[in-house]
Amino acid sequence: MTGQPRSAVSADGRTFELVSGRATAAGDVLVVATAGAGSVLVQATEPTGGVVLGLVPEQAGSRLVTEVEPFDESPALDATEDDLAVLQRVTGADLPIGAWASGNGGAAALLRSSGFNRHTFLCGQSGSGKTYALGVVLEQILLGTGLRMAILDPNADFVRLREPLPGADPAAAAAIAAADIRVLGSVPPEEPLRMRFATMPRQAQAAVLQLDPLADRDEYNLFLHTFVPEPGSQSGDVDGLVTGLLRGGEDERALAQRIENLGLPEWDVWAMELPSASEIVSSGARVTVLDLAGFHDPRESSAVCLDLVESLWAERHQRTPTLIVIDEAHNLCPAEPSGSIQERLVERLVQIAAEGRKYGLWLLLSTQRPSKVHPQVLSQCDNLMLMRMNSPADVAEVAGIFGFAPPAMVAAAPYFRQGEAVMAGRFVPCPMRVRMGTRLTVEGGSDVAVPGAGAVS
Repeated sequence: MTGQPRSAVSADGRTFELVSGRATAAGDVLVVATAGAGSVLVQATEPTGGVVLGLVPEQAGSRLVTEVEPFDESPALDATEDDLAVLQRVTGADLPIGAWASGNGGAAALLRSSGFNRHTFLCGQSGSGKTYALGVVLEQILLGTGLRMAILDPNADFVRLREPLPGADPAAAAAIAAADIRVLGSVPPEEPLRMRFATMPRQAQAAVLQLDPLADRDEYNLFLHTFVPEPGSQSGDVDGLVTGLLRGGEDERALAQRIENLGLPEWDVWAMELPSASEIVSSGARVTVLDLAGFHDPRESSAVCLDLVESLWAERHQRTPTLIVIDEAHNLCPAEPSGSIQERLVERLVQIAAEGRKYGLWLLLSTQRPSKVHPQVLSQCDNLMLMRMNSPADVAEVAGIFGFAPPAMVAAAPYFRQGEAVMAGRFVPCPMRVRMGTRLTVEGGSDVAVPGAGAVS
């Protein structure tokens, strides 16, 4: 087909085939000038064909007409920057996140803010620009929506989300500075990151105490009848529980020994008179960043996340639109949970993945390896953001799970440069090859450089 004018034909109005001219790259958008249907937008999902997107709107404010009549062989040209801009406008794309590459040109890349009412999965190997890209997306959600966000941040990458860069757009910088962004952690000036044991559901409390209702039936039953905090009480955390149990009989003292042997009284995470993370989120904070990096015992990080997720689920009938962002999701939502706290946390995240959408609870998961994230959560994601990934097994897994992403676009992931991504799903007008834009706020974490090493050109 090389050397001839490019032309396309559609037998069903839903798919098309290139019948002459040069092949095209998967993801390229073309405009087909048909004789009867008008100008039709199509997208290549492979070098010789793809899907029909719809009719190019003739008037501003029109919507994309997706019902297209079959068309005979017609000229097919690369979509112009204006064509791509129109496609994004009529499909409600409104969050700028970088540049859209299509054909010999492209356009500004916009995400559909309304598409975040589905669960989203971001994956890319170390060095792909995954964390930076997530920051770009979170900044635009903050600026372009009213969506409440709770960010579970194990590496302190987003603790400076409220600090605009010196060269940031003044209007954007002012909006970020005015937003109610709370950063909770263990390093000043962060607010203390705390949880409240007394207000957790019984099953979650038992998970923290590593009590099984059958294997530990005597201690579990004793706990059920012994620990009954006053409604609305700000006390009743683990120290008080142990103190009360030590004043009891032999069985009560045995339960106190369990708690002490687990080291729970030494945890720094108990709220006592301070507000817990879940209380701060519920109080109306626009964005709450949980810096999970400062705890000595890794169980504390899992426990405070469990407390937050349980609280959000308990308040689900309020239907407050909330994006739960889980960076390094393989640590908090692993395919194979380890320990009672993590098992309970994953169980609740699986439930949110399956049922949370109707209550306005949506997940945004970020990880390096899709195989390490629990499959029942992964399979519920309707948005994909794929960055460089060299492992053939991981690329094949992504292609298998996210069938809405063209396989040829996914297959290119090993060849992406840093900051390049494929985006597909409800949050884009059509699958897109994107070069991520620049951050507006300061990155919290960064790689450690090798002393004395030269820069890579």
